[in-house]
Amino acid sequence: MNTTSTIPQSYIDEYAPPSVSSSAITNTPPAMTNTPAPTITSKSSTATVAGTSEALEDQNIFVMLGVNDGTDEEKESFLDELQQVIWEDFLEYDVKLLITAEEASELQKISTAQYSNDLEKQEKIIVYLEKLIPDLEDIMLEKALELKSDLFFERIAGLREYYNGELDKLQILTTAESLAKSDQWSAASTSLNSLSN
Repeated sequence: MNTTSTIPQSYIDEYAPPSVSSSAITNTPPAMTNTPAPTITSKSSTATVAGTSEALEDQNIFVMLGVNDGTDEEKESFLDELQQVIWEDFLEYDVKLLITAEEASELQKISTAQYSNDLEKQEKIIVYLEKLIPDLEDIMLEKALELKSDLFFERIAGLREYYNGELDKLQILTTAESLAKSDQWSAASTSLNSLSN
């Protein structure tokens, strides 16, 4: 399995649960064991006149968070962390709602078996869950988008504290928040990033 060292333009056009490569949270996920990589494209019709998509899934997470100047290694590490957060949250909370007690018991056996590394363990879990949950990829995509949105709003909250009392800057934050709530994510990012110009 090849891993690219560059970070794609978009944070997530396609998503796969964690597998061998950390690029799963970017727009070029690796193929999962015995399963082709999912092709989930933006179905959003929100686009600006210039052709820039406003859809959340088309936005670069690093631009949204105002940290686009990191190295490829730093970005890849951050994406790995996000991917792990999504995966652990899914296993801890969502799986219980989606499978039976008997299936959960089998999942527990798979989880506690001995593996040569954590990636092999994740792969076995993914293969098992794909048989039980036909829309697993869609669920993981939704969780990734939810986390992406949450991180953006957390950035706004942090900047509100930082710029407390500076009315002009607080107005920019209010505009960015309003744009994001209206699913105009590109415009919201642009507005927010204007604070650092």
